[in-house]
Amino acid sequence: MKTIAIRTVVVLVALSVCLAPVAWAAEKSNNENPASDIGLGVASFLCSVPYGAAKVALAIVGGVTGSLTYVFSGFDKKAADAVWYTTIEGDYVVTPDHLRGKKDLRFTGVPPDSKGGR
Repeated sequence: MKTIAIRTVVVLVALSVCLAPVAWAAEKSNNENPASDIGLGVASFLCSVPYGAAKVALAIVGGVTGSLTYVFSGFDKKAADAVWYTTIEGDYVVTPDHLRGKKDLRFTGVPPDSKGGR
């Protein structure tokens, strides 16, 4: 369990290091220019590889954990939904708009009770 926690921290630090300079450069460049668009496209792909892998791993663990929550809570779908929505929903790919700061990058989703009325 300790190695999983260490690996998670390492992936999150690597993502932070990867995204920080790109986001800073994207903020500085507000003009529409094909070279910066290509650069942001490449950067979003390079950032999406480790980010997407971490997100898919979280979704798989969340799916299994939510299923166990459903069974062990006496088939309480609301309890399982809280786990499933938090771990499975969210962004799986980093887009140029995320790097420009035009769109928030969400690693986790929002459980149904927090959405208001669902």
